[in-house]
Amino acid sequence: MKSKLHPKKVHMKLIKYSLFLVVFFVLSAKLCTQEINITLKEAINHAYKNNPNIIKTQNSIEAQESNIRASYGNLFPDLKFTTGWTRSNQVITGGSQVIGGINVNLPESNETNNNFSLSLRSDVTIFDGFTSYDKVDLAKQNRQFYQIQLKKLKQDIAIKVLADYITVLKNEQVVLINESTLEDSRAQLERIRIFVEVGRRTMSDIYSQDVVVAQNELQVEQAKNNLNKSKSDLAFDANLPLERSYAVNKAEFNTDVPFESMEAYVLQNSNSDNLVRVALGNRYDYRSSLHNLDIVQTNIEIARGSQLFPTLSGFGSYSLSGDKIENISNQRIFTIGLTLSYPIFQGFQYDNQRQLALINYRSAKEDLKLVENQISLQLRKAVLDLKSLLKQIEITDRSLKNAQQNKFQAEESYRVGIGTILDVNTASINLNNILITKSNLIYDFILAQRTLEYYQGLLNY
Repeated sequence: MKSKLHPKKVHMKLIKYSLFLVVFFVLSAKLCTQEINITLKEAINHAYKNNPNIIKTQNSIEAQESNIRASYGNLFPDLKFTTGWTRSNQVITGGSQVIGGINVNLPESNETNNNFSLSLRSDVTIFDGFTSYDKVDLAKQNRQFYQIQLKKLKQDIAIKVLADYITVLKNEQVVLINESTLEDSRAQLERIRIFVEVGRRTMSDIYSQDVVVAQNELQVEQAKNNLNKSKSDLAFDANLPLERSYAVNKAEFNTDVPFESMEAYVLQNSNSDNLVRVALGNRYDYRSSLHNLDIVQTNIEIARGSQLFPTLSGFGSYSLSGDKIENISNQRIFTIGLTLSYPIFQGFQYDNQRQLALINYRSAKEDLKLVENQISLQLRKAVLDLKSLLKQIEITDRSLKNAQQNKFQAEESYRVGIGTILDVNTASINLNNILITKSNLIYDFILAQRTLEYYQGLLNY
């Protein structure tokens, strides 16, 4: 007979299984919602690792390595090996044919011939106006051009991720300031309740303060939403998994910098001409434009060499042939020779190449001037931003002291009964806004410093 499980045992197993599922889902939810701490360096390195443009540029560098090998190969003799077999069958039908006025009878024939051959041939370009050497230089220059482009691309990615990282820090600080203001408004609401209970205030003050608490709750929620969106932007630009949650390092930047230090930094970097000179020696986009000028110049040399100089090439061959494989060495031919060619007229093809190279050279020089002007403009604007931010911080510091004093006086006046709750709330809102403005200005100043380094070509991670 089959044994049956006791209903109580079945019930206990179901409970255990249910508890296991609950624990499993709770742990899974915690793992999914757990924030991953990430530093700025880690975010930038991750962006480098997975950026498709970096991968494509690295592939281009590898392709140029292959082109360099191929260009060097053109300087050496090549070697070709060929072998073959041919079989021919000739059939002549018998008959008479007049040859030299004489009627000749031709016999019938059916002849089959085999031919086996084997040959080696080598060709080398001895002189072509140094065009082959110029092509080697061109391949090296192209490789270096992509290497410079790769460094420029990394700097562009770094400044983008850095800006996202600072935005997250800014929004985190806004959340903290709004949460502090919310807690202060809630504490104020409790004090008003006590005043109402003892008959020192009316219910209208409670209603007014409750509205302020609700507004502060709304600001906290909006600030948290902005924070989460900025974290998503950071994860996207750093090529991090978007389904995970991330936490940044609050100690990444020092925000408690004396005003005198910021003032000294602005004064040190106020000379735009000096900054431009530094940038011209370090900016990868400027170096890329200079290098492109060299590439175009090499193309001019190649076009000129192809048009003005003759080409001298040499060759050598050795061949074996026979009607049978065992007789293949019966006929041996060794040949060497030189060939000199000169393009007298090629339908203006070579001249067209030279003219296009010269036009590209003039265009490259204009591009270089454009980059120089752009660098100068960027640095001058960056200096203006720094000076403006410093002035705004100075003004905000003065306003902050005044706002803190106004809030204290409004609260004291309300406590002793000579002020209104509206005065307190107005002073609190003003202080909250100034605190947020001050925090944002500090982070904007930090970003402006890094941007100035970026415009000088000094930003490296």
